[in-house]
Amino acid sequence: MPIKALPIAPAYDWSGFYIGGNIGGVWDHRTVTTNNIANGVVPLSTGSGNISSVTGGGQIGFNYVVSPNWIIGVEADVSGAALDGTGAITSTRTGTNQHHNTLDVFGTARGRVGYAIDNVLLYGTGGFAWGDEKITRTQLTGTFANATAGVAETATQTGLGWAAGAGIEWGFAPNWTTRAEYLHLDLGTQSFTFPLAQQRNDAKVELDAVRAGVNYKFGP
Repeated sequence: MPIKALPIAPAYDWSGFYIGGNIGGVWDHRTVTTNNIANGVVPLSTGSGNISSVTGGGQIGFNYVVSPNWIIGVEADVSGAALDGTGAITSTRTGTNQHHNTLDVFGTARGRVGYAIDNVLLYGTGGFAWGDEKITRTQLTGTFANATAGVAETATQTGLGWAAGAGIEWGFAPNWTTRAEYLHLDLGTQSFTFPLAQQRNDAKVELDAVRAGVNYKFGP
């Protein structure tokens, strides 16, 4: 009797554009140096802190199949968060002032390189990162330079740096994938100036994000 070969199922098609959403957690690690800039730059204090928040956002990207197993691509994402931290500095001579820092939006633009085992993709990723940062300084008691009790000053900056991470993605349907991903973002050091208090805060900020996502892939 002749033996018929069974048909071989085609490998999962990772190619093409995709769009999706993500949700997870993000951790903010920062070191802040407060400087007196009235006459040059005189460091007053240095502090560090760690805060965390739920994060969620969206991503869009494109995959190109280099070989049956190797995938390269690009991806951009924007996420929201509620990273809020507050610290206070007290001096017997100048009173108490409070520094409230927030980071509510961040994003990346990255390349991806992955190895596919049919509908499972293991990948590494890296590229550009950014985050919108804000610090509000409030003189609670006493006076520092021209900042009297009750005076609040706010400064904003966009932190720029790099991101790197890795993840695993599973194609559970021809046009749908789900993923788990870790990213580290280094946003560098940003300077926030408060003219009335004649102070400057230099904040070095790093983020760690762990998130799950779902993508819809266009095409067949």
